[in-house]
Amino acid sequence: MARNLLSRKEAAARLGISERTLDSERSAGYLAYIQRKPGGKVYITEDAIAEYLARATHQARPELKLTQGTYRRRRA
Repeated sequence: MARNLLSRKEAAARLGISERTLDSERSAGYLAYIQRKPGGKVYITEDAIAEYLARATHQARPELKLTQGTYRRRRA
C-alpha cells in the first residue's frame, strides 16, 4: 500500500508550486496521483514527487564554458 500520502496543498508546498500548477501537471500526466472515486480527494505520494522531480531535473552541460564566447552577435 502507498505510504506517505500528501494532499494537493501539501504536495504543492513540497514542490514549491501553486495548486493550480500541480493540477495542470497532474492533468497532463506528468505527476502520478491517487483518487479513490471520480470527483473525490486527490492524494500524491512522496515517490510520485521524487519521480516527477527526477524527470524535471536537467543535467548541467559542462562542455559549454564561458570562455567559448556568447551566442549573441557583437554590437557594431
